[in-house]
Amino acid sequence: MFKKILIIGFGMIGCSIAKSLQKQKKPPQIIALDKDPYKLRSRLKKNGLNKIISTGSITFADDSLYNVDLIIICTPILQYEKIFEKIERSIDNRKIIVTDVGSTKSNIEKLYLNGGYTFRFVPSHPIAGIEKSGLEHGSDNLFQNRYNIICPIKNSNKADIKKISNFWKKLSMKIEFMSARQHDNVMSLTSHLPHLISYSLVLTALKKEKSLKSKLVKFSAGGFRDFTRVAGSDPEMWRDIFLANNKEIQKLTNKFIKELHTFSNNLESKNSIKLLEKLKKTKKVRERIVKARQAGKFIPND
Repeated sequence: MFKKILIIGFGMIGCSIAKSLQKQKKPPQIIALDKDPYKLRSRLKKNGLNKIISTGSITFADDSLYNVDLIIICTPILQYEKIFEKIERSIDNRKIIVTDVGSTKSNIEKLYLNGGYTFRFVPSHPIAGIEKSGLEHGSDNLFQNRYNIICPIKNSNKADIKKISNFWKKLSMKIEFMSARQHDNVMSLTSHLPHLISYSLVLTALKKEKSLKSKLVKFSAGGFRDFTRVAGSDPEMWRDIFLANNKEIQKLTNKFIKELHTFSNNLESKNSIKLLEKLKKTKKVRERIVKARQAGKFIPND
C-alpha cells in the first residue's frame, strides 16, 4: 500500500509502528526523524534497527521527503504547528498522506483548518500506549487487537480515510470512527483524567513519605503500584495532553472532586449501605471491560 513511510518522532510509538511494519511480507522503506539525528542513528544500530533510515532532525530537511507517500507524526502535540508548517512548505500535497498518533484531536483539527493547510491529512489515534518511553521500548505487537480511533476532518477525502484505516488494520488494529470532539470527550474520561489522578496520588504519597521515610516504596501494594505505573508515563507528552484537552479534563476533574466528597461523607457517617452500593457499581464496570477483552496486561520486553 505505502512504499515509503516517514515517521516524525521516533520514540516508543514511532518505533513500535516501524517494528510492526517490518514484520510484513513486503515491508515499506522507513525513514525516521527525531530531535537528535546522530543519537538516533546510534540508538537504531544498538537496537538492531539497521534497515531504518535516519536523516535530519525533527526540523527535517526537504530532501528527506522525496518519494515518501505516508507521513506519521509521533511527537508531543505542542510540536505539531512547526511540523505542519514544514510539511506544508516541503511536500507535494497531491501525493503524500499525513496522519498522526496524537491523544487529543479537537486542537489538532482546529490547528489544521485555521492554519489553511492544504496537505492531505487524516488524524488517527492508536489506543495502545504504555508508561515507558523511548525507542528501546518499541514492540512489534503493541497494536495487536487494540483500537485505533480515526477522526476525519472535513478536508479528508474518502479514499485517504480508507487507506489510513487499512494501514492500521494491517498492524492488527480495530478501527473506530469519531468526530474530534467526541474523541476528546471519551479520552478525557478513559485516559486523561486517570493519568491526572495518578500523578496527583503519587504527589500526595511523596508528601506523606517524609513522615513514613522509606516505607512507601517498601510496602507498596498492588493498587499503589498500578498508580505509579501510570504516573511513570512521559512527562512532556502528558503535559501537552493536559493542556490540549484542558476544558474537557477540567469538567471531569470537578465531577471527580464531587464524587470524592461524597465518598468522604459516607466514610465520616459510616454509611456502609451507600459505600457498598458504590463499590458494587464500579465492580460491574471492571467486569464489562474484561468481557470486552480490553483488560489484558501488556509488558513488552520484560
